Amino acid sequence: MNATDTANARSDGRDDALMQSLLSAHTILGIEGGEFVSLLDPPSSLNRIVSDCHNIGTYPVLAGEAGQRDGMLSSPIILYDYPQIAPESPGDLFDGTEIDEILALRILTLTEDEKNEMRNADERARLILERTETMPMEHFMKLHGVLRGLRPADEEKQ
Repeated sequence: MNATDTANARSDGRDDALMQSLLSAHTILGIEGGEFVSLLDPPSSLNRIVSDCHNIGTYPVLAGEAGQRDGMLSSPIILYDYPQIAPESPGDLFDGTEIDEILALRILTLTEDEKNEMRNADERARLILERTETMPMEHFMKLHGVLRGLRPADEEKQ
């Protein structure tokens, strides 16, 4: 959460404010000589401590190779431990995670004015827009409804 005092801030408008904002910031944390704990699947001995953790606008998950505990990603979107780009993804969007379907569908709902603004914003935004607008329906279908990481429910956690 950005709690910067704006009482005396100088602003020339939205564009100026955006240049000083932490919108969609992803924090990457690393540790040497210690281990992070999964907040999604903590060891049972730490359940009480983990239940006291509160995330406001950012959600930490273990990152890196599965099983490693020296890296953590804190994201403005809810992810699972060890997130990765979906193999069905036709290319990365801005966040590089598995929410490509919803982001692609959102891009397609933009007005023509918004699409023109996106085309003119920068080269990467233009390429994402063009790829999304020309994506064949079968690629959209591959993005929809993929289930990963299913495991039996632990009776202690219910």
